[in-house]
Amino acid sequence: MSNKWLNKISSFFVSLKSQPMEIVLFLCASFSIIILFLMLFFVAREGAVAFSRFGSDLLFGMRWNLETNLFGGFPLLYGSIMVTFGALLIAIPIGVCTAIFVSEVLPFYLRDPIKSIIELLASIPSVIYGFIGLLLVVPFISSVFGLVSGQTALTASLILSLMTIPTIVSVSGEIISAVPKEYKEASLGLGATKWETIKTVVLPISKSGILASIMLGFGRAIGETIAVSMVAGNQAHTPSSYLEAVYTIPSFIATHMGESAVGSLEYSALFGLGLILLIITFIVNTLADIVVKRGVQHG
Repeated sequence: MSNKWLNKISSFFVSLKSQPMEIVLFLCASFSIIILFLMLFFVAREGAVAFSRFGSDLLFGMRWNLETNLFGGFPLLYGSIMVTFGALLIAIPIGVCTAIFVSEVLPFYLRDPIKSIIELLASIPSVIYGFIGLLLVVPFISSVFGLVSGQTALTASLILSLMTIPTIVSVSGEIISAVPKEYKEASLGLGATKWETIKTVVLPISKSGILASIMLGFGRAIGETIAVSMVAGNQAHTPSSYLEAVYTIPSFIATHMGESAVGSLEYSALFGLGLILLIITFIVNTLADIVVKRGVQHG
């Protein structure tokens, strides 16, 4: 078995020598993988002290107190997941329906301009969304619900949903557009209406890609920092409703990293939180990739 693999590896490198372009592509791919592992190694190394001292308390501990050296990240993790799922509850129906509308309902001459506008929304700096949240959404939430401050988990979810919708629309739209035209024509030829064709043909074929877009939207939302920090209220506790202030992991790291001494226990704990966030994002993106591959195989 070992000789077989050695022969395969040697033949692979022989083919690389005969085709220079493949060497360039191989080096680029290798460089990306190396950078990923170096990032993972660096974050894990810096957070190792906190993990070795606190263990699971870094993830499940309820208090973060610098004076008593208590570094529990559960309220931060809870806040991150709470805000992210709230954003997805808003973004998923709007994003998927928009993708269907743009890909299947709009006239062809309008599709590209609308797609460009939606993609432009994804390129707006997150601090601009934070400003919009502070000037418009925070006062609105405060007046509607009679709150002292509108900086709540609900406000953060609303802002995050605006930032996540372009990702869902873009990926889902490409998947929906890739459904073979023959399938749609066959459904229409059998007497199905346009909406029946979308429901019974387009969506079942596209479901794996749509699910992958939702997972990518999750990865986009859970890592957002500045916009959430501006509108979420930044209070490290476990809220009982969306009308309370929350603190997310990215916002907490961004706020406290500049004040922590390099090499201190708090410094290591912040890197530990970053490692937790990195692992969550990696798992979600990997699941999205698996879902897409399974969808392609079954399709």
